[in-house]
Amino acid sequence: MSKLQNMKAVKQMMAGTHKSQTRKTFAMSSKKQEVAEEDILERFENGKPKVWIETDPKGFRTKVTQHEGFKSREPENSILKTIQDALKVPDKCPKCGKDMRDHEKKLNFKFYFMRGTCFECVLKEESKIRSKGEKAWQEYQNKIMKSNAESWFKDADKEVDILKTQMKETVWGNADGETGEVDTTEFVNKMEKDYEKLKEDIRSKFSG
Repeated sequence: MSKLQNMKAVKQMMAGTHKSQTRKTFAMSSKKQEVAEEDILERFENGKPKVWIETDPKGFRTKVTQHEGFKSREPENSILKTIQDALKVPDKCPKCGKDMRDHEKKLNFKFYFMRGTCFECVLKEESKIRSKGEKAWQEYQNKIMKSNAESWFKDADKEVDILKTQMKETVWGNADGETGEVDTTEFVNKMEKDYEKLKEDIRSKFSG
């Protein structure tokens, strides 16, 4: 597998950005399961399902993604983190006392987790910095981007560790009932090396 493919796998796993927070498990199964047309979310160019929803006898719905040689699974909807995040946001902005759940609720929530204040406070702070000139504004932007990158690394490190562990447990199977384990050592090592290089490159942009 090429370095480019490894980097693509890492970036897809972190996309989010991120926002993902959900543990995935990887496996191949020889058991065929019928999937309703409306539950197919994405297809390959040849028309075969790439991403779809499976429903177990208890009604639990799982999002399944077909990769090259294995499948990944995750809950269809992960609302727990959304609820937990909402509960962490105070009723009033810690800095100005503004209602955090007014007409700018989404922006207030976003900037509270990024900056610890409401959206309006961030706008006022940035306006003051801009008034100090281009150099002050560039330094401010660099500081914010560096902080965002480190926050991203903190979450991504956990996701990479999870992915490395689960890739070591990858198995395969076919319609004849044959199964076996896939040696992913080389892929895991290259993925880890590429990810560390990615962090190094990003950090270097904010050094000095």
